Amino acid sequence: LKIFACNFQISVVYLFNYFFAECWTPWLDRDDPDKKGDWELHSQFLEEKRCFVCPNPTDIDVTTVKGNSVASTGEVIFQKDSKGFICRNEDQPDGRCCDYRVRFACHAPFCDRVCNWTRFFSRDNAFAKGDYELLSDLRVDFPGEICDDPVAIEAVTVDTLTPAIHTGDNIHIYCPSKGFVCRAEDQPSHRCHNYKVRFGCPCR
Repeated sequence: LKIFACNFQISVVYLFNYFFAECWTPWLDRDDPDKKGDWELHSQFLEEKRCFVCPNPTDIDVTTVKGNSVASTGEVIFQKDSKGFICRNEDQPDGRCCDYRVRFACHAPFCDRVCNWTRFFSRDNAFAKGDYELLSDLRVDFPGEICDDPVAIEAVTVDTLTPAIHTGDNIHIYCPSKGFVCRAEDQPSHRCHNYKVRFGCPCR
């Protein structure tokens, strides 16, 4: 089945994939279960200018920072939808929530804005404080190799090419205008994987 318009044949499958298919943001963790609980709200991430968060997510995925499912914790969850996640300490028998992380599903047009990719770059090795692959530093180390206004970023491990969003690491910065940062202090193991990054450049 195809749709015909202005002499163009547009596959219905293509239209579905473009407008309804989803991609996921990196894992995000902005709150700890101190005081009232763990609040991971989409509006808060937007206010903090986490530029890898789409304005209108379609879904949410939640695990503990150690990667365990919400169901496995047995905790009472106050909110879990595309607007965010809330676990309130007052609702728990032991008076305290686990520490959670979230990621949001975005429509394909938010993800699919790239015409070409740079090669992969790695300037840090994940020792001590973590792996810092900041765009400003990469421009200095690799002059002229990154476009002026990248619209996407991809980070994978150096050794196995595992996407950063599948390593279980809690990512501090994952943004095409800033780069990539995995901080050792944010990890249960106090150590990040070693990453390399590449940038997606916009269509002209």
